[in-house]
Amino acid sequence: MSSGASSSRAELLAEMESVMRDNASRGLLMHQAIADRFGLGPTDIKCLDLAREEENLTAGRLAEITGLSTSAVTALLDRLEKADFIRRRRDPSDRRRVFVVSTGRREAETARAFAPLRELMLRGLEGYSEDELRLIRDFLRGITDGVTEIVRRYRAEGP
Repeated sequence: MSSGASSSRAELLAEMESVMRDNASRGLLMHQAIADRFGLGPTDIKCLDLAREEENLTAGRLAEITGLSTSAVTALLDRLEKADFIRRRRDPSDRRRVFVVSTGRREAETARAFAPLRELMLRGLEGYSEDELRLIRDFLRGITDGVTEIVRRYRAEGP
């Protein structure tokens, strides 16, 4: 590999890092703006999103998914319940266990709030082949897995 190609690659990687940082920052601001619409914090909204595929979600499982403390999750669930996003339901076979379930009353409203982002993403991906889409998907999954591990490590280390 020539030094010109190496320099070009290094520049491209630096540019990608900058673009990803900018995307993450703007994403955080967008989630704050959406959360503000519902009178919640961005962590509240994102925890709902992270738990979207969980069946029989409990506070403990949400703490595990997010890396938040159980007391932080309890406060988060209190806010979501007050805002009518979720309700708590006792497990009929073990009354000590409580499931977190959607009330079903805010999904359409939440979907409308995130619709512009979804449309933007779909438009942005239109010109890519299926192989390129798989490559992008795999890259994003790798980053997501890495970020999940970093969050776990930071939470375990404490402040």
